[in-house]
Amino acid sequence: MCRLPHSLPTRSTFVPCLLASALALFAAVFTPAANGQRHNGLSSPPTPPPQKPGNNTQAIVPVSSGLGALQIAIVDYGVPAPQSLTRQLQADDDRTRIAALSALGTPGQYLSRGHVPYPHSIQLDLIALGLTDDLDAIVTIELDQHMVSAILVPEGDSWHRIATVVYATPFSDPNTTPATFLHLARSLMQHERYRAVYRATQNNPNGDFTENEAHLRVLNNKLTTLISFVSSARACNIAKRPGCDLTRRWLQPDPADPTQHSLLVTATGHLAPREALDPLANSATYQQSHLRTFACQPYAFSETTQRYEPTANSGPCPPAALAASH
Repeated sequence: MCRLPHSLPTRSTFVPCLLASALALFAAVFTPAANGQRHNGLSSPPTPPPQKPGNNTQAIVPVSSGLGALQIAIVDYGVPAPQSLTRQLQADDDRTRIAALSALGTPGQYLSRGHVPYPHSIQLDLIALGLTDDLDAIVTIELDQHMVSAILVPEGDSWHRIATVVYATPFSDPNTTPATFLHLARSLMQHERYRAVYRATQNNPNGDFTENEAHLRVLNNKLTTLISFVSSARACNIAKRPGCDLTRRWLQPDPADPTQHSLLVTATGHLAPREALDPLANSATYQQSHLRTFACQPYAFSETTQRYEPTANSGPCPPAALAASH
């Protein structure tokens, strides 16, 4: 209702008042409904544009990968028989030892004349790493500052070095020996075959460490890295959190389909500050007893990449898998 001031004549204000009422009515009818999208039922309310269907598929990412301190060189190099190499590595003649060290792929610092080292230890393994009936060979030597492991395959009457695994570690480190560096395990795909499992640990002065693990096999006379991951770690005072976080990781057959699929199990735990100061805190058994949570990521061998590839993201472990790991 348009009210008129009492001090103005009625005729002088009638037209402006009528015009204002008409404008208000026009705005009420034709203005789009912005408040709550109200409408009078004669027309549909405004609708948003159609949305494109969202892709909720989550990318599959390995829970862990990487070689850490391990260095793997893939080659194809003719060498003497492995038994001959082990004898040549202990020869009194420097040139003979240089030739044997070079045949294994030893770092160049050991190949200079005048100081050709004798290996501190030599380990020879004859094992079925490949798909043939012949046994392959792994010659592992321990030098002053490196572990060197050469993988050899027979080809007729000759031998070829197809790869060398090198780990820079001082001989004075009591935790590293050929037996801790190289571990031989049965193949998860063919139980009559084997895989070579290498481990290398990077230590920090405060006691923290990270251990990387690589599983290798010979397929079609070529070395293949089946899988690599952080197998063990200890990290203390991360983000000002007192104590130490522990991680253990291992690959095991999937109980539901052990010949085709595997599980990468991740176990985590925590040491309280007083527990971390315990002299036994560096013991693997002590740390393993403090693991509390377990997660599993399923893997399957891919014929395309010749590796174990994750088939799903990490999640809760099946009860059968936990029972098999203990």
